[in-house]
Amino acid sequence: MIALKEIQTFGKFSISIPIALTAYAGYVVFDERLSWEGLVASLGIFFLSAGASAINQLQEIKLDAQMDRTRKRPLPTGIISKSTGIAIILSFVLAGTLCLYSFGWPAVIWGFIGLFWYNIIYTPMKTRSAFSVFPGAIVGAIPPIAGWVAAGGSILDARIHFLAFFFFLGQMPHFWLLVLKYKDQYKKAGFPVITDVLTKKQVIRINLIWFLATYISALFLPAFHLVGHRGIIWPLTISSVIMMAWSLYITIKANKDGHSSHLRKMFIYFNSFYLWVMILIYVDNI
Repeated sequence: MIALKEIQTFGKFSISIPIALTAYAGYVVFDERLSWEGLVASLGIFFLSAGASAINQLQEIKLDAQMDRTRKRPLPTGIISKSTGIAIILSFVLAGTLCLYSFGWPAVIWGFIGLFWYNIIYTPMKTRSAFSVFPGAIVGAIPPIAGWVAAGGSILDARIHFLAFFFFLGQMPHFWLLVLKYKDQYKKAGFPVITDVLTKKQVIRINLIWFLATYISALFLPAFHLVGHRGIIWPLTISSVIMMAWSLYITIKANKDGHSSHLRKMFIYFNSFYLWVMILIYVDNI
């Protein structure tokens, strides 16, 4: 009997949940209300994301076994066999497909575009290029589109393009902060990493540009009618400006003394900002 904890690790539920929340953001922005239907659509994205994550672990089982952060995953340890892993993957994908099918084939197709891009485009590139994060970041833009389409939105609408762009921006700093933390493990496993071509300080400074671009783009959410109430716009504006100032401050400190604690704060605060914005989008549609 496989423990639920192992299935959670195999499907990377800790990542699949926030991905599902971005799909829900796309849904409620078009539907202009919080609904159970939106939760079903985001549940579909959750299962497909879990399926993609599990496929990724199947693809990288030998590499995962070489890194401390991944060697205890269910496949390298043998807790889940390959055949059982494939059965779990099929269950994830089937559940996601059924959830999204209730919203029509376009929603299913967008869900599978995300899975295809992650496992067929991005994953093989990780072992070939230190810049694979650029095509990989596209994966973060797809779930809100899938949610939007499930709600009945047109893919030609500028609003969903901007919302997808907002989530796309957040992928780069997220990945590069992870690389800075685990670069030795990645190199040991044979992954090319960004620090092969840039110094740590250069990566931190480039990350600042992505941070600022993210916070500035958040200021434009009202202009694209992705949030509208004054009681939402003000907290969004103030928090974005505060995060810009804080990012500048912590980047200077990180470049000066190089403490890893600064990078950890960047990672936590930056990802928390995305959660904050999604909460504001949800509240705006109550």
